[in-house]
Formats: sequence, C-alpha cells, structure tokens
Amino acid sequence: MKILHLEDSPLDAELIHHEFLDKLPDCQIAIVSTQEEFEAQLAKRPDLILSDFNMPRFNGLEALRMARERAPEIPFIFLSGTIGEERAIEALRSGATDYVIKDRPKRLLPAILRALNDVRLERERRAAEEQMHRVQRLENIGMLAAGIAHDFNNVLAPVLMGVPLLRSRHPGASDQKILANIESSAQRGAGLVRQIMGFAHGIAGEAQLTQAKHLLNDLVGILEQTMPRNIQVESRFARDLWPLKTNPTQLHQILLNLCVNARDAMPTGGVLSVRASNHALDTVGAAAIPGASPGSYLMLEVADTGTGIPPEVVKKMWDPFFTTKGEGKGTGLGLATVRGLVQSHGGVITLQTEPSRGTTFQILLPAIPGAESSLHPAGLETVPNGQGELVLVVDDDVSVRETTSAALTGHGYRTLVAADGAEALALFAPRSLEVRAIITDLDMPHLDGSALARVARSLNPSVRLILVSGSADIRDARREPPDNGAFLSKPCSGEALLRTLHQLLNDGTGGAEA
Repeated sequence: MKILHLEDSPLDAELIHHEFLDKLPDCQIAIVSTQEEFEAQLAKRPDLILSDFNMPRFNGLEALRMARERAPEIPFIFLSGTIGEERAIEALRSGATDYVIKDRPKRLLPAILRALNDVRLERERRAAEEQMHRVQRLENIGMLAAGIAHDFNNVLAPVLMGVPLLRSRHPGASDQKILANIESSAQRGAGLVRQIMGFAHGIAGEAQLTQAKHLLNDLVGILEQTMPRNIQVESRFARDLWPLKTNPTQLHQILLNLCVNARDAMPTGGVLSVRASNHALDTVGAAAIPGASPGSYLMLEVADTGTGIPPEVVKKMWDPFFTTKGEGKGTGLGLATVRGLVQSHGGVITLQTEPSRGTTFQILLPAIPGAESSLHPAGLETVPNGQGELVLVVDDDVSVRETTSAALTGHGYRTLVAADGAEALALFAPRSLEVRAIITDLDMPHLDGSALARVARSLNPSVRLILVSGSADIRDARREPPDNGAFLSKPCSGEALLRTLHQLLNDGTGGAEA
C-alpha cells in the first residue's frame, strides 16, 4: 500500500508513522512538504493521502482541492494539531474523508482502516454496477441479435432449398462447383446464425460426432483471408485425428476466440499456429494437468509469437468482463466463454506464456477413437419423390414459400401456398380431407403456425404437420411435439425437408427433428 503524507515537520511525521507502521508493515510512505512534490507523488496514484492542515508554503485545503480534482477516489485524511470545529466541518464538506487531531494518535489507525475499507466497498459497488450495466447491454444486444438471426435464416432458407433444384438443371462440372460453393457458404452462414442465437438465448445446441480436421481446415482458410498481412498463419494437423462429440459451432467459437486474441497480441506481426493431434493421457499424465482425467483426447493448440501475458493478467483473464483492451474493443467475455465451452465438453484448457515470447493455449477434448467409420456413410440416399400428394405451404416470407413449393413440385407433390395462418385456413377448410400435409412457419402475423396446426387438426386429425422456425422460440413448441408431425429449423436443406415429408406421409412416425 502506498501512502502520500503531506507534512512539513519530520519529527511529527515520524511520530505519526509509529502509530500504524507495525500494523501495516507493507506500507510505502512518501513524505512531501511542497506543492511540486505533492503533485509529483499524486500522479503516481497513492492508496491514501495524509495531510497536515496548516503549513507555511502549502495549505492543506489547497492539497485537498487538487486531490479531489485529479484523483477523487483516493481517501484524504487530515492530521492537525490546531484544527477547530468550523475548519473540520469545512474540510469534510470539501471532500476530506476524515480528520484526526495529532494529540489523539490512537484514532489514526482506525481512521485509515475505515477509509480504505470504504474505498474497497465503493470499488466493489461500482464494479457490480458496471457488470449489471454490461449484462443489460448484452441482453439488449441478444434480443436484437435474435431478431436479426430470424430474418437472416429466412434469407438463407431459399438458398439451401434452391441449390438442389439448380443442380439437376445444370449438370456441368463448372456449374456444380459454383453451386457447391454457394451451398457451403449458406451452411456456414447458418452455423453462424445458430451461434448468435445460442449466445442470445443460451441454447447449448446439439452435440454430434465430428471430425475436427474439416472444421480446422475451414478455420485456417478463414484466418488466411482475414488476418493482417504481417501475421503468418501456420497449421499442423496429425493424420487420422480421433473424432469427438461436440457442437461444431461451439468448437469453431472456441478456436476463433483464441485466434483473435492471438492476433491482438501481435500488433507488429508474428506467427499464428494452429495444431491438432491425438493424445492419450495415463494416470501420471492426467495428474500433471489440473482438472484432467485419464483417457483419449483430441489436443488443440493455438500459439502466437506475441507480447505474452503478464502474471497479474493471467490471474484475472478468465473472469467475465475482464479485459485489457481499450474501451469499445473488447467485452471481456472471450476467454470466459472459451473456458465455459471447454468445460461443458468435459475438457480442460491450459496455457504457457512468456513476456515478449508469446503464448500457447492447449485444449484437451475427450475423443472417441474407433468412431471414424461412423463419419463416412456408405453412400448418399436418393431423395424420395412424392406421388401427387397435396401439401399446403405456409410462410410469410415469399422467397421461402416459393422455393419450398418449387422443391416439392419438382419431386412429385402438388402444393397450395399461403402467406399466413388465416389465408392458409381459407385454403385448407374446403379441401381439408384432400390436403395430406401442412408445412408451416411458426412465427407469422395474424395467425401463427401453432394456432394454425391446432385448427387444422380439428378439421382433419390425420393431416401431417411440419412446423418450421428460424428463431429460438421453437424450444417452447418442442415441449409438446405434435402427433404425426415434425420440427425443422430454418434454414434446412431441400433433402431434409423431402425426407421428413416422405417419412411422415408413408410411415406416420412423428416427433422428428432436423
């Protein structure tokens, strides 16, 4: 703790310090007697200021005004042998924390401890208030992001639905390559939307058996295109990486957060390395890594040659909202999110860092050796065709309903289309026994998909239902899945829609989800 003591009598200073130095042995005390010395030490931000009231060359009230202008958070205690009641009141009104009469030195230590405790409590209050404000801002951003994500899903849905239609019409190799790139980009966009919605609504997402090498190759491609020119991206992935059960979007989020931090740690350039390998931990190896257990792991490493992380930052860097970046350049949630996602996978994360030499983050995620064959299906199934069944397509987005209708008619179905639930009921009521299935968006004006489904079932209990949603609100509908029905999340591929519809019409099994 650093104490700035304004006192023109060395003997008084020594007697005062004697009252608390044995109780506060780690104190560093700077004794000054002039305005110039006081200003110089004030700029160093002491933890506490002690000041005499009357001095020949520099008045204590002047020192108080200067301290309150430049560092209002620092507690300021007056020490004086001649302060009267009126002057004491004036000092407190001017912002002094307390005052102690020199002939009552026993009051000094309690006054110091009380002042420091008040400062600590005020800092904690401000930190809690700032964290609350950040949480509120994030909640508002989350609500806005969810709305944008819903609209973006409607933009992507016709793309994913339309690509298979174009494939059959443009069989040339060049056209097929372009269509594959379009589909891949749309699927990546859909993954980013799911990540936004997961952030906005706390959705964990579905874990699936994943070969990380494909995701890693995509990540490196993104890094090579987006990193500054003075940063060299290197990658090294072992052959035959073990699969792991993960949410691919979350795994992408983990790695991208670490890569962005690595970029920021190399403002003048350097090397960013992404590595992956299989790693088997025995009992001895697991004991050397806090939180690890023996087993098979996929080891992921993100390394940089940047500035390194100071020890005082390492202690706090996993805390939510802690950031060393400037205002508006970071939320302080990146590493906290990374650690949370790694732990939710049953993994561990460690780091090695050295000032001016760089940092390496090492992630161990439980792997499933021998599951590689499950990632390579024997062959692609033919998309099933309809037999002239009449299907009602309901969506308030014209592109979605027109593309969906085109995909269905192109595979042997007949369709009716409606822009909302009210229009759909007007079409369905006179032909309720002829319509075999309804594909409807859940979120529509006038009459939403859930209400439409209930009314349609009252007119024809056997009609098949496919409920589609581009928002996180689909979670509410999943609590009671419809009989002979299914849920699909936007955007979905034409193949997924056609297979789900064929299964419902021919098997009658419900509760499917894609």
